[in-house]
Amino acid sequence: KLEEAVSMLKLALRVYRRAREGDCAKVASVLSGLGTALFHQGLYDRSMKRLEGAHDMFRRLYGDDDNEDVATVLNNMAQILRHQGRGAESLAMHEKVLDISRRTQGSD
Repeated sequence: KLEEAVSMLKLALRVYRRAREGDCAKVASVLSGLGTALFHQGLYDRSMKRLEGAHDMFRRLYGDDDNEDVATVLNNMAQILRHQGRGAESLAMHEKVLDISRRTQGSD
């Protein structure tokens, strides 16, 4: 099923990129979804590349990291770092996600 999901996400990415010029939240969301699917296939380097693309696009769209979409992408990137044995980097990224969440949703 993951292979099918990856194929569909790649198709969606091509369609959105053809239909829109420049940065687009839908393209960034599909990149994020593709990165997540690749992560679940154990393809960490490919996953990270897609998630980094989504992160960069969301930052260009929203102007900074204070956004839930950005936090979600960073959280997924932190998971990859953890699976790659890069615990310190993963922890630092998780702390950044927590900080964004506190700023955007409150400190509860």
